[in-house]
Amino acid sequence: MTAIQHLLRIAHNAKSHALYNYFPAAIDWTVKASTFASRKQIVQAGASRLLVDNTVVAHAVTHETGWISTGTKMWGGTVPCETGYSARIPVHDEDDQSEAARSVRYLAGIASLARHGTLALFSSPELLDEQMAQPIGRYSGYGYYDHSLFSSVKIERLPDPAYAMTIGPRYLGTPSLEEQRKKRLASKADPLFKALVQVLGPNNSQDAWHIATAEHHNCYCFLTMDFRLIKSVEAQGRNSTVAALKARVMSPEMFGKTFGLMPVSPRLFSYHGASYPVRPELNWPESKRRKRSSYKPAKR
Repeated sequence: MTAIQHLLRIAHNAKSHALYNYFPAAIDWTVKASTFASRKQIVQAGASRLLVDNTVVAHAVTHETGWISTGTKMWGGTVPCETGYSARIPVHDEDDQSEAARSVRYLAGIASLARHGTLALFSSPELLDEQMAQPIGRYSGYGYYDHSLFSSVKIERLPDPAYAMTIGPRYLGTPSLEEQRKKRLASKADPLFKALVQVLGPNNSQDAWHIATAEHHNCYCFLTMDFRLIKSVEAQGRNSTVAALKARVMSPEMFGKTFGLMPVSPRLFSYHGASYPVRPELNWPESKRRKRSSYKPAKR
């Protein structure tokens, strides 16, 4: 190894050490500092309580585990073998300007505000019930190297004494989670919920319940990335039921812009908690998370 090669290796190792050991803390400090003015605005507006939709929790998974191919090598000098390694890869393209990508850039600020006590994030029994019907990796990541911006954020469960569900084998006649959910919602007698179903339609009854839950628990908004729901509520803005709501229906982008949060690229969180290969310059095709089936080993 020449002297120049030795110096280049030292420089590379020093850069890697800084990225893995110091860069995450620097990013966290920067994001926290950027929320200074927003904290006062949120407190003054009484906007510290947010009911968080599962769509937001799912989109908070901003990095996933991928396989990086290093080509075909000859094993034993005779057998061709595909080689490579696993690495953490961002989901979104840096230039992605979709509604989802724009909202994701405000999640770091929201998460920081929640970690430091300015925001209180909530879920509900019905929202958690929806999660149980989905693969758990949708909300926390499927792979070992996956990363969620909400990984260390506390999301409290709002009370609902009327909530009940039954778990058991289907051969004993136990209804599915979806069947039980539909039955529970159909039996709700809450006037606001019924009025919202009339406005938004029976196909949006679950969302109507979430909005009513946010209203009854004095939440500033139902934070969602269901953009069709947001547009539906906005289209009914003059309806007396919708106009009387104190709880808003907002995307992270809407909330962030309302309180002056700085949009932050999720790529900056590529090295958080990492002790393995990271490829922050890459992203998944179409800026979308991998399907769960892609994590399964190929059939032979």
